[in-house]
Amino acid sequence: MVAKSQTKEIQYRMARDLLNGGSIKTFVQIFDAAKKSNVYKDLGMNYYSFESKLKQTDLFSLRELKEIAKLLGVDAKLLIDLAYKDSLLPKKKA
Repeated sequence: MVAKSQTKEIQYRMARDLLNGGSIKTFVQIFDAAKKSNVYKDLGMNYYSFESKLKQTDLFSLRELKEIAKLLGVDAKLLIDLAYKDSLLPKKKA
């Protein structure tokens, strides 16, 4: 059986590979590969704050985006650019 930390690292590596390969086109697609719960816990953020920021990516601070990039092992500019592009998309109505 694979330990939780190994599973998390595998997810982070998969997200990194998909990002670097250009398969991930939006910021929120990152969390199809890396579980949101792992990321927000590693950031020390609560669930509701994280979900709110995913709906409005411009609410993420640069520090938070840089920390997510560090967790995934990718260039922070890549995540900043994706978050910015997502912030320009029309907002979904609840």
